Amino acid sequence: MIVPGSRALLAAALVVLPVATLAGIMPGLALPCAAILAVCFAASVVDAMAGRQRVAAFGACAPEMVRLTKDVRADVTITLENRSARVLSLRAGLAMPEGVASERLTESVTLQPGRSTLAWPCTGTTRGDHALRDLHVETPSPLGLWLARARVPVECNLRVYPNLRDRATAALFLRAPNAGMRVHRQVGKGREFERLREYIPGDSYEDIHWKATAHRRSPVVKLYQVEHAQEVYVVVDASRLSAREQILESYVTAALHLALAAERQGDRFGLITFSDRPHRMIRARSGMDHFRLCRETIYNLHARRVSPDFRELFTSLQLNLRRRSLLIFFTSLDDPLLAETFAREVALVARRHLVLVNAMRTAGSQPLFENDAPADVESAYRALAGQMLWNKMRELQIALHNRGVRMSVVDPQNIKAQATAAYLEIKRRQLL
Repeated sequence: MIVPGSRALLAAALVVLPVATLAGIMPGLALPCAAILAVCFAASVVDAMAGRQRVAAFGACAPEMVRLTKDVRADVTITLENRSARVLSLRAGLAMPEGVASERLTESVTLQPGRSTLAWPCTGTTRGDHALRDLHVETPSPLGLWLARARVPVECNLRVYPNLRDRATAALFLRAPNAGMRVHRQVGKGREFERLREYIPGDSYEDIHWKATAHRRSPVVKLYQVEHAQEVYVVVDASRLSAREQILESYVTAALHLALAAERQGDRFGLITFSDRPHRMIRARSGMDHFRLCRETIYNLHARRVSPDFRELFTSLQLNLRRRSLLIFFTSLDDPLLAETFAREVALVARRHLVLVNAMRTAGSQPLFENDAPADVESAYRALAGQMLWNKMRELQIALHNRGVRMSVVDPQNIKAQATAAYLEIKRRQLL
């Protein structure tokens, strides 16, 4: 594409327009004026062709995939190629896809013959895959009369992962296993056999290993340790209720945070996503490679405009999970019909597994007298509506507790800390 430059407009104003006016005023000078105009036209055509050749000598490419972290600034490296033998000056601009932002619109670059690189800053604002298609370039013609523009395909996939760069996640990698948390006494003595030792006065008779005692002809007791390598599954709801107020975004980051916490505790972590049917199931394993697999599975999860089918979900869990596991649900239960269905169907898996439900607190759902008194009648009605919602969630919490299901109402801002604290409390009390 060729567009007139500032010099072409200036030449038209200073040369073409006066010469054409002179030819109209003085007919005797029409032939010389026509020759001057013809020379100017030929020069502009030759200059335009040279400008097209300049932009045709330019090439660009980008990595096939660039991994970004949500809300963290990073650079996309573009390789520029000048296939001509002269220095090429141009102005470049990347067309950022929706979900990725950049504070830079254009960049002026001077390219020597050969290849060079250009680092373009960008920030991912939305989880998922975003296609970076084109690099737009503009270079002036040799005489500066024209600006040659081209759209160069780069075909780069920008993959934006959830942001786990916060204080709560960083504490998981400190030397202390439970950094930043209150120290509690371990409840119980554990259930996993560790070793044998000689009997010491005060040991319980039920811990005596009678076969070893008979073999050694002296009392020997069994020592136990807290169980390790237990299976923890996070079940993420991606139905219509999760599309409100960035709720699903909180679920995704909390699930990955729990994966790191389980890895820190020595447990095996698994992941399940569902909406109107079960979508993906990642079997519980350990290791950072498994964490990356879970991250690749959940980073592009989006809410669907369908209602969750809890009966089909619990049937699938009952068929696929044979070993007793901890099931941590992230779902919304403020819909009375869905809450009733969940409370009825969860008994199918609560007999075998330990179920922990993290229900998101919706806006306005709180006790009536938790904050200041309402300022007017409308505020009073809103507070009463919030009290009714809170009462329903409390009734559901009691009903689930009677079925052996632990339920917590979590806030979107503190969901990672609350869910992790509940998981560590279960580990401390050896409920699994």
